[in-house]
Amino acid sequence: MVNGISPFGVQSVQAGTNATNQIKNKQDGSENQVSFSNVLKDSINALNQSQNESDKLTNALALGQDVNLDEVMIAAQKANITLTAATEFRNKAVEAYQEIMRMQM
Repeated sequence: MVNGISPFGVQSVQAGTNATNQIKNKQDGSENQVSFSNVLKDSINALNQSQNESDKLTNALALGQDVNLDEVMIAAQKANITLTAATEFRNKAVEAYQEIMRMQM
């Protein structure tokens, strides 16, 4: 049996699309300008949401509730991929900061 797309999957894709569209629609000097901190905050919120969804589904499966194992595994992998991407982003940001600090004035 093929299951439809879960609302969680659609929400995470929409969150990424919205952040991308906000950056593309940025206009200098207008109220539509998106700051880096807002994009970063939205990304962290999406990461947190994916982790919480994975935890919720895993706990429901462990308690014997009616949860599809496929959904649990997909949610866990999405959370893992999101966390890995966030960790890589953090590592690159730290590397960039360290490189700037090594520059001589």
